Amino acid sequence: MLMLMASPFLQAQDTLRFGNILLVQDAGLTRIVERQVTLNRRKGGIDGYRIQIFFNSGRKAREEALKAKANFLSRFPNIPAYVVYRAPFYKVRVGDFRSKNEAFRMFRQLRRVYPTSYIVKDVIPFPELQ
Repeated sequence: MLMLMASPFLQAQDTLRFGNILLVQDAGLTRIVERQVTLNRRKGGIDGYRIQIFFNSGRKAREEALKAKANFLSRFPNIPAYVVYRAPFYKVRVGDFRSKNEAFRMFRQLRRVYPTSYIVKDVIPFPELQ
C-alpha cells in the first residue's frame, strides 16, 4: 500500500505484470536486483553452508580426501560431497545448506561419525526450480 501511494513521487519506475498482479517499483531497485543476479552467476552459486568432515595436507592428503569422500557417500548417498583444494590443504565438505540452522540439523547427525567436523560458509549451487 505504501509503495502505491509513494509511487507518484519516484523519478523512474519499472512496471511488471505477472498474471493479475501489477508490481510497480523504483528503477534503482531493479538495478540492484540485476546486479545481485550477475554477482551470483559469477560466483557460480549463492552463499550457503556446508559441513567440513576432512582437512589435511601432505603427500597423501589428496588420496585420503578422496577416500573420506567415498566413505561419506557410502554412508550418506543422498547428500552431496565435495573435495576442495586450497593450497596446501585438501578438504571434504558435504551438503548444500541455505541456512546455518539447516546445516546444524545435519551436523548433529554427522558429528557422531565425524567428531572433528564443523560447519563452514561456502558457495552452494543454485537451488533447483520446480
